[in-house]
Amino acid sequence: MKRKGGKGKVFLVFLVVLLLAALVLPYLVPLSAPAHAPESLPFVNSAFVEAAGTRIHYRLAVPEGPPPLGKLLLIHGLAGSTFSFEALTPLLVQAGVVVVMVDLPGFGYSARDLDYDHSQRNRAQDLWQLLSQVDDSLAPALAAQPWYLAGHSMGGGTAYAMALQQPDRSLGLVLMDAPLTGGSRSGLLSVPPFLQWTLLALEHLVLNEQRIGSFLESAYGQKPDEQQVAGYLAPLRVPGTAQSLGRMVRTAREEDLAGFPDLPLPVLAIWGEKDRWVPLSALTALQALRPDMTALVVKGAGHCPMETHPQEVAEALLAWMKGN
Repeated sequence: MKRKGGKGKVFLVFLVVLLLAALVLPYLVPLSAPAHAPESLPFVNSAFVEAAGTRIHYRLAVPEGPPPLGKLLLIHGLAGSTFSFEALTPLLVQAGVVVVMVDLPGFGYSARDLDYDHSQRNRAQDLWQLLSQVDDSLAPALAAQPWYLAGHSMGGGTAYAMALQQPDRSLGLVLMDAPLTGGSRSGLLSVPPFLQWTLLALEHLVLNEQRIGSFLESAYGQKPDEQQVAGYLAPLRVPGTAQSLGRMVRTAREEDLAGFPDLPLPVLAIWGEKDRWVPLSALTALQALRPDMTALVVKGAGHCPMETHPQEVAEALLAWMKGN
């Protein structure tokens, strides 16, 4: 009996040591520290602004020729950047749309501030400040026009928060595979050691060509090319990205959906028919709240129709903007 009790105590001690190791070890492995946002411009149409002390990267494309059709802000989703709209933007600019693509704080080439509040409400305030500075650079007649606000996936929540805050500066809301879940969801990631292990895995195991290629293949519903993998991977390798994502998990919060049915703006939803990440049932839920919403289901597209089917998305956007 004593031997069995001894074995039980040894096993208990082993479990305690294992638990302590799981709690302590992830903090002994370093994560890259945030670096300053680059002084050089990542793209020929890049620019940086300071919004509430955070350096934000954006790209501005202004069409040449007749008066523009309108002004459109494009906001990427989780793990995305301005590259997410690389295929769509030229089609819109060619048709006469002023386009601003933005990197949300913590993504792309924007700053990785570890004290940043990633709630959609705070992001929205900062992006309105960015658009005010963009308007200051435009001709007065164009600057006076309201903005169309478009967001993909997570970015749809930011666009929605912007529309709630300043509907008078908005002409319409565009949701691309964006469920507008409302509330705050972190699950196991709310447990600090589990979150730390996740961030370590992300920085040391996930951010490589093979893993990002698999990630995009799942999102696209088709195999990405080398340029697409490189376009996503480069900004994700900016130092401090993993730590910034940890901060996002701790502070992210969606806007309540109570304001969606009465939002005094036209709404366009664009969804991939074969989106496995945010399925069509999410679109159906939004349609139940806004029966007047215009919706386009892009046949054969996955979670990122603006990348895999840019022509169809551009045509739908332009037709809807002209209708408004």
